[in-house]
Amino acid sequence: MKFTSRYIQGSLVAMTLTLGAAAQEAAPAPAQPAPPKEKQIVNRIAAMVNGRPITSSEVRSRLTPYIRELLMLYPKQGPRFNAELVKAKKAVMEDLIERELVLSECETRGMMLPDAAIDEEINRRVLYQFNGRRDLLLETLRQSGMAYSDYRESVRKEYLVAAMRNTRYDRGIPPTPDEINEEYRATKSDYRDITQDVITYDKIFIPAVSYDQSKSPDEQYALAQEVRRQLDAGEISFAEAARKYSADAHAEDGGEWPAIKRADLAVEFANIVFSLDNGKLTGPLLDPAGFTIVRVKSKKLAPAPPLSKVKEAVDDAVRRKQSERRYRAWVERLREKAVVRTFI
Repeated sequence: MKFTSRYIQGSLVAMTLTLGAAAQEAAPAPAQPAPPKEKQIVNRIAAMVNGRPITSSEVRSRLTPYIRELLMLYPKQGPRFNAELVKAKKAVMEDLIERELVLSECETRGMMLPDAAIDEEINRRVLYQFNGRRDLLLETLRQSGMAYSDYRESVRKEYLVAAMRNTRYDRGIPPTPDEINEEYRATKSDYRDITQDVITYDKIFIPAVSYDQSKSPDEQYALAQEVRRQLDAGEISFAEAARKYSADAHAEDGGEWPAIKRADLAVEFANIVFSLDNGKLTGPLLDPAGFTIVRVKSKKLAPAPPLSKVKEAVDDAVRRKQSERRYRAWVERLREKAVVRTFI
């Protein structure tokens, strides 16, 4: 499978816009035919649950972050990419189907949510799923063909499901202080402000097209793979490889980058590098301009909030774990009585 222009489309578009602006300043632009209308994303029905629709835009919106990360990890896609994508799509569909099953019960009980609670949940998702950048959320929705109002409605539904689940396990025995403390110790990192995490790494960047345009994206990717092989085999040090092969601004420094906050990195890239142990390599990763090999040097994670600030959430987490088997059995009973049809 060969690389196509879509891998460097972002860079080409930016270049075209810059050159176009310069040309307009130099001379009057000739008359141009009307541009073709942008293709509209069709919002089909992906599934029906007891007559309740799940739209394809909901599925796309949930899948988009996974796809971005998978494209970065598997530049040529292939079997592993496809297998991971199928797994992600199945998980998304199962989650949305379960959501609709539980929502039927919510409506029966007349459960409602204040707007402030929905706003708070959206803010939490922007923080943890988009590094605190609301513009990335909006861009993801645009790419999936989902309006913000529909996204807000989707969040409302998911929040209602969580509230309904609370009613299922609140009847259990309240957690003991020891159970709460143990849960907090095990999961306190999950409550951090992750946008304040800081990382240092070494980086080798190989452009998708060589600067003299003598090498194609496929040849450049093959070069990136060869560099990674040499690094893994110990045939060359990272600093030597950076100075020899990298087209990065820090190549002469051996590829060593200064510390950078997670919030200043692309979400997909941040998810990958922050998941690595110190000293580990990853890549070649795909980005809009080329291929990157990274070695993580150190990570400084933002501090966890004190238990006093997150005690309610930790309490909920303990109750959820205690009631998981009972909740799953209840959902299965709902599914047995339901009419579920999938179309994608």
